[in-house]
Amino acid sequence: MDTNQIKNLVRYGIVSSRNGKGGTVRVTFPDKDNLVSGELMVLQHGTYGTEEYWIPEVGTRVACLFDPNASGNGLNAGMVLGACYSKANPPPESDPDVRAVHFPDGSFIKYDHGNITIEASSQIVLKAPMIHIN
Repeated sequence: MDTNQIKNLVRYGIVSSRNGKGGTVRVTFPDKDNLVSGELMVLQHGTYGTEEYWIPEVGTRVACLFDPNASGNGLNAGMVLGACYSKANPPPESDPDVRAVHFPDGSFIKYDHGNITIEASSQIVLKAPMIHIN
């Protein structure tokens, strides 16, 4: 593997389009004259049994991992590893022990040292054969 292939294994770019059904995105690379990747899989935390689904929004800065370019696929054979915060878009939380999901409409789910907060901008729907609230 030559040094050009090594420096192109991990790249940072901006999501430019999304394919929800396929679980993929296309990513634009400003440092490569706005070259756009092929459809890239988005790495998930679970895809069998316990499943997760997340597709980053258009405009999200992401880290991508590409296959070595020996096959000539370039920026078409790889995946999005995750989204990255930046100085222009800092994290919504600062405590490293907090786990939270903040949504664009202001809704959020937050775990904070044993306390769980759920705030919805519209409604919360719970479905179960039995719900206990104490």
